[in-house]
Amino acid sequence: MRTSFAFLALLASTASAFQFMKNWKLPSRSKANAEKLVQERFGDKKLVVLAGADSELGQKTVKSLLDTGDYHVVGGVSCEENLGSCLKNDDFTPLLCNMDSFQSVREFCKEVEDFRLGKSLDRLVCYAPTSVEDQLKWSQDGHEHIMQSKFLSPFLMTGLLLDSLEASFDARLTLVCDEGSDAKIADLKDLSGFEGKFEKPVTMADGATEFNADKAKEDAKLCQKLLTHFLHEKYHKLNHVSFSNFQVNSEKNDGLFHVIHDQKGAQKSGISWTTEGEKLVEFKNAAKAYDLDTAYKLFHLSQKLTDAQWPQVKVVNSPCPTLKVIGAVTKGKVKKQELKRMRELGRPGISEPEVIKPTKRQKVIAFADKAVSFVAKNTVGRVAKVATSKMLGEFPEEALQGSFDEISDTDIRELEAEIFAQITKEEVAKEKIDPKKKLVVITGASSGLGRKTALALLRTGDYHVIGAVRDLDKMEAVAELDGFDLENFTPMYCEMNSFESVREFCKNVDELRGDKPLDRLICNAGVYQPSLRLAKWSKDGHEQTMQINFLSHFLIISLLMNGMAKSDDPRVTMVGSVTGNDNTVGGGGVYPIADLHDLDGFKAGFKKPVEMADGYGFIGAKAYKDSKLCLMILGNFLHAKYHESTGIAFSTMYPGCIAESPLFREKRTWFRKFFPLFMKFITGGFVGEHEAGQRLFQVMHDPRCKKSGVYWSWNGGPREGRGAEALEKGGQISGGGGAGGGWNSIFENDQSGKVLNIDTGFKLFEYATKITDANWPNAVPEIETTVDSSKVIDVVDMDGASVIQTNKNATVAA
Repeated sequence: MRTSFAFLALLASTASAFQFMKNWKLPSRSKANAEKLVQERFGDKKLVVLAGADSELGQKTVKSLLDTGDYHVVGGVSCEENLGSCLKNDDFTPLLCNMDSFQSVREFCKEVEDFRLGKSLDRLVCYAPTSVEDQLKWSQDGHEHIMQSKFLSPFLMTGLLLDSLEASFDARLTLVCDEGSDAKIADLKDLSGFEGKFEKPVTMADGATEFNADKAKEDAKLCQKLLTHFLHEKYHKLNHVSFSNFQVNSEKNDGLFHVIHDQKGAQKSGISWTTEGEKLVEFKNAAKAYDLDTAYKLFHLSQKLTDAQWPQVKVVNSPCPTLKVIGAVTKGKVKKQELKRMRELGRPGISEPEVIKPTKRQKVIAFADKAVSFVAKNTVGRVAKVATSKMLGEFPEEALQGSFDEISDTDIRELEAEIFAQITKEEVAKEKIDPKKKLVVITGASSGLGRKTALALLRTGDYHVIGAVRDLDKMEAVAELDGFDLENFTPMYCEMNSFESVREFCKNVDELRGDKPLDRLICNAGVYQPSLRLAKWSKDGHEQTMQINFLSHFLIISLLMNGMAKSDDPRVTMVGSVTGNDNTVGGGGVYPIADLHDLDGFKAGFKKPVEMADGYGFIGAKAYKDSKLCLMILGNFLHAKYHESTGIAFSTMYPGCIAESPLFREKRTWFRKFFPLFMKFITGGFVGEHEAGQRLFQVMHDPRCKKSGVYWSWNGGPREGRGAEALEKGGQISGGGGAGGGWNSIFENDQSGKVLNIDTGFKLFEYATKITDANWPNAVPEIETTVDSSKVIDVVDMDGASVIQTNKNATVAA
C-alpha cells in the first residue's frame, strides 16, 4: 500500500513538473530582436511626435530639439511637396499628416505606431499653423477648416496616440494655440453645431451658419484649452501624462521648445503656457476655459464627430505585494460573493427578479442542493452557530437594530428654539466670532475624530469652530471635559438623517457668520452599521448610512460653498476611508468591496425600497464603503468643477485605522477588545483618536495642504499607543506598530480607478443633486486672458531658471 501511495505521489509531482515546463518559456527571440531594433533606431533618445513640423514654428522647434542630442523627432508634414524640403537629420523622420483630413491623421498615427517599434512615446505636440486666409474653407471631411485642423484633428490624434505615452517616465502632451485677436469673442454656447454633424451649412461650433474667421480661431483655441483641462482631470492621475497647451505669441522665440524640453514642463499638468518677451510664463485663462460641464460635453460630441476611440480609464493596481497576494486569493471569491448578492438580494424597487424556467436537470440539482443545505444548516451549521456565540459572544443589540436612534420632531423643535434664541440676534452674533479668527464648520464634533480635531483647532487660538452635532447635551459635556475654548466654539444642532435639519443648520451658520467668510468645512460625521440585517431609513426615505455619510454632506457643501468665496484660504475636506479605495489591502482585499456599478439605485431616486447606490440588496458594511467611495469621488469632482473658478481647495483624507473609535461600537465585544491589539502589534496600522485628530487638523492648518484635488495620507505607523520606548526619534518611531509618523510624514496618496473615474463623478453629481434637491452655484468669476504681471502665475527664463515674480497670484520660486 505504501508503495502505491509513493508511486501516485511521484506521478503527481512529475505531472506538475511537466505542466510547469509546458507553461515556462524562454525569452522570446522576437522580443529580444525588437529591443535590439529599438536600441539601434533610437538609442537612449526620447521620442517626440510633432504635428506641423513644416511650419516656421515647427521647423525652429525641431532644430532646437535635435541640437540637444536628446531626441528623435517624428514630424507631421502637411503636404507631400514639403517632405522633400524637410531638414535632413538621422534623428528626424518626416511623415505626411494633413490636419484637414481625418483619414490622413489616422494613417499618420498608424505609421507612428509602426515606426516606434513598441518604444514609448515621450512627447506629443499637436500644432496646425494659422492660415492667412480669412475666407470660409471646408475640410476634406466636410467640416469648417479652422475647427477641424486646430481642434478636431488634434483631438483625434491625441485619442489614437495617448496609450503610447503611458510607458514613458516623462510623458507630455501639448496642444499649440495660435495667438488670437480677442479671446472674449469665443463663445461655444451650447455646442449646438457639434450636436449636429458640424457640416454645411453650419460653420461655427455654436451652430451659426454665418462664418466669422476671428471667432472661429478663438472658438478653436477655447476648445483646445477645455480639452487640456478635461484630459488632465480624466487621465493625469491614472497615466501620469502631463497635459498642457501653449499659446504662440511669436514664432521667433523658443517657447514651445522649452515646454517640451525643460523640466518645468513636466512638473505641472492641466495648465497654459505662453511667452512674455523672452520668458516662458504660466497664466490663468478665462473662467470659461475651466468649465467642466462644457468640457465634458465637448469631449463626447467630438468623439462622435471624429469617431475617435479613446483609452478606457485604467484600473490603478497597488504595488503592494501583500495586496497582490490577497487579491490573487480573494478575487474569485469576491466575484462569486458579489454575483450571489446580486442574484439573491435582487434590485428592490427597480426591477423584478428575472423569471427563468429551469430544465429537469436543473430542478433535480436545485432540489439536491436545497436538501444538502437544509441538513448542513440544521446540523453542522447549528453547532457552529452555538459555538461561535459561546466563543465570540453575541452581537450587541444596537448592531442588529442600528445604534442611530431617531429623535422626535417635538424634541428637535425645542432644542432648536433653545439654541438659536440667542445666536441669531445680530448684536450677539457680532460678538460671538472674533473677526481675526478663521471660521471652521465640522460635522460630528462630539465624538471620535471630530472631537479631537475640534480640540486641536481650538488650541491654536486661530479658529472659531462651529460643531454640527445631533446631541447637544453630550457635546456640552465633552466640551467641558476636554477643556474646549467655549468663547471660540459654537455647538449647533444638525440631524444628518434629515435634509430639512441640514438646511436649517446651514441657514443658521450663515446667520451667525454674517459677512465673515467661512474658511474651512470638514465633512466628518459618519455612521458604520456592518451587522445591520435590514436597511434603516432616514426621515427623507433614503438608506440611512448613505444619507448620513454622503448625501447630507453633499447638501451641506452646496449650501455653504458660496460663503467661502471671500476667504483667503478656503478649504473643504471629506474624511474618506481605505475601504473606499480598492487599490489597498483594506479596500480591495476584504469583502464586500466598494463598487457603485452604474449607480442604478441613485438613478432610480434612491428612495425606499431602493437600498443601495448600485440598486441591489442591502449589506451594511458595503453601504458604509460605498458612501466613502462616493465622498472620495465627490472630492475629485468638485476640485475639477469648482477649484479654478472659486479658489476653494477640495480634498479627501484618510487618518488611519482608528481601531478604538466609537465607529466600531456595533462590533462584538471580542472584536472591540482585540482589533486594536491586532492593528498595533501585527499590522502596525493602529492610530489613536488623538493622533487621527492631529492629522485632520493638519489638513486644515498646514500651508502645504492648500493644494486641491488631493487624497492625503501619512507614511509609517502611529506615534501613540506604544509606550515611552516608541516615542518619536528624529520624526520617526521604532518598534512594532510602524516605522513612521509625524507632521512631515503627510503625502499625496494614490487613488483607485473607481475613485478617479470622472464619468462616474458626473453621474454621481447629477443623481445626488436630484436626490437632495441641491442648488449648486453656476456663475463663476471671469478672469481676463491678457497676459500681464497680475495674471502670471509663474515665470521661467528661457534657460530654465525660475524667476521671482512679486504679485498676488505668483508662485514665488527661487
